[in-house]
Amino acid sequence: MGILSSIFGSNKKLPFKKTIKFERVKSEFKITIGDEVKIWNKPNTKQLNLYVKGSAGGNGLVGTKIDSTMSHHLNNTENLFIENKVVGLTKNSIDLFVNMYADKKTVEETQQNYKTQWIEKLNKKYNPKSSWELRFFSENKIEKNDFLIQTIDKCQVEEFYQKDDQTIWLTDINGNKITAENRIRSGGTEKTLRAIFSGHELEVLEFKKEDFWYYLEVGIKK
Repeated sequence: MGILSSIFGSNKKLPFKKTIKFERVKSEFKITIGDEVKIWNKPNTKQLNLYVKGSAGGNGLVGTKIDSTMSHHLNNTENLFIENKVVGLTKNSIDLFVNMYADKKTVEETQQNYKTQWIEKLNKKYNPKSSWELRFFSENKIEKNDFLIQTIDKCQVEEFYQKDDQTIWLTDINGNKITAENRIRSGGTEKTLRAIFSGHELEVLEFKKEDFWYYLEVGIKK
């Protein structure tokens, strides 16, 4: 999650301030100088993946790096606090400035602030002016008129903090859950939940299938 998921370093001593170079990965997601990013450590490896802020469910990969020190702190340092900022970009690399240190109070405060801001945003009245995309992955055949979009209830928001992929799913017209993985980007998740919580009814404006991927353009019913 944001700055709490990013970790870097060339030694195992903290605090640590340094600019780190990542190998850039071809991606549809855009990053610019000054952006904050996320870092995910692939389990049981020293591989770190760089993701754009706001992406979810494995989407948004823009860079990668192998580093034992980063992995060490991510897995072993308690109350690790990270600030980061993109300071350089080329076709093949991403330079990231990192400030890393252990601070229990700051970590706890930052986690609570993120959670509070997320809950407040989802509960804020919302009247979308344009449509947005939802994506699902399923090996089962799904037809445009054979499913319903379902979400958690407004009262469950706090329970599902940092569980974006569990907040939206598909059911058949009888309410039975369809086996389909939620691969919705974070922006689509927020728009869907905010629209539903604001009392809007959704409609599918466009439905497209590519292999096992289902792309839904949705908007509020007029």
